Amino acid sequence: MKADREMTASESRVMDANLNRAGEALRTAEEYARLVIESPGLAARAKTLRHSLARAASVWSEGLEPARRPPAGRDIEGDVGAGLKEPDEIFRPDARAVASAAIRRAAEALRVLSEFGKIANPAAAAEFEKIRYGVYALEPAVLADGSLRARLDRARLYVLITASLCSAPPLAAAREAVDGGADIIQMREKEMEDGEFHRQAAAMGEMCRERGVVFLVNDRPHIAMFVGASGIHGGQGDLPVHLSRRLLGFDRIIGVSTSEPELAEKALADGADYIGVGPVYETNTKRHRRAVGLEYVSWAAGWGKLPFFAIGAINRDSIDGVTAAGARRVAICTAVTRARDIAAEAAFFKGRLPT
Repeated sequence: MKADREMTASESRVMDANLNRAGEALRTAEEYARLVIESPGLAARAKTLRHSLARAASVWSEGLEPARRPPAGRDIEGDVGAGLKEPDEIFRPDARAVASAAIRRAAEALRVLSEFGKIANPAAAAEFEKIRYGVYALEPAVLADGSLRARLDRARLYVLITASLCSAPPLAAAREAVDGGADIIQMREKEMEDGEFHRQAAAMGEMCRERGVVFLVNDRPHIAMFVGASGIHGGQGDLPVHLSRRLLGFDRIIGVSTSEPELAEKALADGADYIGVGPVYETNTKRHRRAVGLEYVSWAAGWGKLPFFAIGAINRDSIDGVTAAGARRVAICTAVTRARDIAAEAAFFKGRLPT
């Protein structure tokens, strides 16, 4: 739908100024996510919003006369507000404050764009509005404590604990896996009732906190919240990321199982912190899912927008092929937990992973 008239020169300058403001602010947020809190997922989300802004700006400018398209229509010398600064704009106490101010500035600029865009290009205005809501969703994630996500990015060995698949009681198996170098422990008990799950998760989570290890539970965000877990991992049939996020907030990690690029892209868009890539090979723990092979591992390594853990029947015979395909992180269950010496087996796999 097109409006009945062209924008005036002054109206176009309003749009141009706020396009610049929003783009610069999103770039600042992206750099904070990438280089300060070292979150590739959040950096990718900020970058996606910035690219969406550029596309919407192109839609808007197509309807302008050439003389009014940026940068031709700019009047920097005639901008009466160019030198105006509030006291709180002159000083920022730290990088987090820089990012906070940038995201707030992006949202404000996008509100101006959506309102002024309605004058002559409602379609572009609608796109600016969608991007603004994306910025609102990005803000709490970027400004949350980044230390946990930094630990996630450094993690290499992820061990899943299921009692029936362990050579020792689950808490002891988890402790031995940590002794061998596991960076992440996930408690995975699909059939266990909530009461017993809560009891065991509380104990396992306490052990992981004492050792400085990330502790996740499979699905069950309510139990993750009650026991103070680092977060959860969900499958495609489990509670969606946005609902889990409502319970857990942005300070905790949410991972998602994926078996193809489209699901990885969806996980990124939904706000997941990492993805599982697999099952790489056929496995009894995921009988209902076909093996994806090494091709998807290679794709995920090249994609690079979220940390990923290759998973699915990874053992001593297959680990080198998985790392050669590009995996720096693996998630392992029985190859570690059924071993007679769990710590030694965990140490073996940790030693085979790139640093």
